[in-house]
Amino acid sequence: MSFFKKIVGKSDSPKGTPKGTPKGSPTSGNTPKETSPKGTPKSRKEKKKIEKERKLRESNTDQNEIDEIDFGKEAENDDAPQDKKSLWSKISGLVGKDPMSLVSLPVYFFEPLTVLESQAEPLRFYDLLEEAISKQDPVERMLYITAFNISIFSSYVRTAKPFNPLLGETFEYIPKQGNYRTFCEQVSHHPPIGLCETQAKNFNLQQESWIATKFWGTSLDVFSLGQNHLYLPTHNNEHYTWKIPSAICHNLLIGKMWIEHHGDLIVKNHTSGESAQVKFYKSGIFESTTKKVAGEIKDSTGKTRYLINGRWCEYINAVELNDNGDKVREFIIWRAKPDPMEKENKWKHGEFLQSLNELTPEMEEILPPTDSRLRLDRRLLQNGDNKNANREKNKIEERQREIRKQREAKGVTWLPRYFTKVEDATFGYRWVFNSTYWNERAERIESLKEKSGNKAPEIPQLSSSHVVQRLNPATTNINNNNNIILDGDREKFVKTTTTTTTTTTYHTPSVEESGEGETVLTEHIKTPISNIYTYTHSPTIKSEKSTVTPPALDQVGQGAL
Repeated sequence: MSFFKKIVGKSDSPKGTPKGTPKGSPTSGNTPKETSPKGTPKSRKEKKKIEKERKLRESNTDQNEIDEIDFGKEAENDDAPQDKKSLWSKISGLVGKDPMSLVSLPVYFFEPLTVLESQAEPLRFYDLLEEAISKQDPVERMLYITAFNISIFSSYVRTAKPFNPLLGETFEYIPKQGNYRTFCEQVSHHPPIGLCETQAKNFNLQQESWIATKFWGTSLDVFSLGQNHLYLPTHNNEHYTWKIPSAICHNLLIGKMWIEHHGDLIVKNHTSGESAQVKFYKSGIFESTTKKVAGEIKDSTGKTRYLINGRWCEYINAVELNDNGDKVREFIIWRAKPDPMEKENKWKHGEFLQSLNELTPEMEEILPPTDSRLRLDRRLLQNGDNKNANREKNKIEERQREIRKQREAKGVTWLPRYFTKVEDATFGYRWVFNSTYWNERAERIESLKEKSGNKAPEIPQLSSSHVVQRLNPATTNINNNNNIILDGDREKFVKTTTTTTTTTTYHTPSVEESGEGETVLTEHIKTPISNIYTYTHSPTIKSEKSTVTPPALDQVGQGAL
């Protein structure tokens, strides 16, 4: 009953990206200062090339032209074409724009992960969060939480792109150790926003993936606009927030592609006042600045208590200071560990990343049809079938576009099923996870047990004793007008309705159903990859009418798109 077989091209994503971003961002209209990888002055030839790119950016290529870019048979290749001139002729019109949302890229640009799965990747460094929680000094906790945020960049060296999630796509992950559980949902397509909620005994982590990009011909700027929240229930429910630095993908067409992270990582403890600021350096004339980080940890009075430095891909060093600012001790907080499995596949996926895609027959019974693991285009790519992966990707994107148009024609507004937007006086807005997903999962497990003679399925599970529910801020109110009020330099993205009665669509998908509510499959095909369900008819779009306040989740009919 695959969601992705039903949502069966080209992207129907926005014609623009969020306004009000910092200088040099995808929407400010300012071009980042061009430098070579080593920061050396540009030659006359390079300056002419930059000027040519600037004129291309100002040409304001028509959206429809961009949507019609045809990669032809090249799209089904295993790797990007060696003829870079041919590739440039197809994408040169994207200079100054966000190519990730304006064009359907061939699968050879991708890795067999979705953005939702990638959101779980920081949990590879779960032990640093556990170390932070074990500290009684809030400054030490800030030190290790900052180290956690730096260490995750050691995974962000891969140059392949994860698949964009479909609206309503989900992903769950519970490690075999059972020490935490993670759930992700794609809650918006314009702008693209994915949320990831991780619950554990001693912490609750929410990550918001909101990425915007801008193409400059030979490089791609990547801007992260999402907020991240961490709560520590065992320490007075301390509340931490941070936003991650930007990135540049160099040598898109010529030479070896590489990724550079730059900008400031700022972590704040909103409960007791500690803070951290770490600078990610751009590559300069001297090799020593490549992948370099340096910063400081301050206590609640603003006094620097630790200095940190290192390389985000290798290690983090800390220097403790006394009240006079003198060095007390120096030690390594974190050092990258090589993963031999990264060398065994072309995407450099180590043991943790491969576990995200693990799919046993029992898990396939438990997972909802919206789970990223079940995406056929992703699975075909994982099995090396680029030709069919590309075709399936196009079908999914075309079908997603059709469904969007049908919603717009009916005046339907999409609402996430598992997260609710709320207004927040401090951050402008928040997303609140309702935990309904885990209740639904438990019901599916019980149903499977009944079918198998009360035998418990062999799947990762988390005992309720290992989960703590954090309290939602009492001052927040549900924003019934479906407004997202953003803070700082980001767009005030507001979605309002023009009529008093709004038709709301919830994301749980299905196809035509029989009188008894069972999904009708028109064809069942077995392949070496998995059981794939194929539908020969278009699914019916269903919706629930709501008043200003959305209906309770247990009142929402199943099968809504």
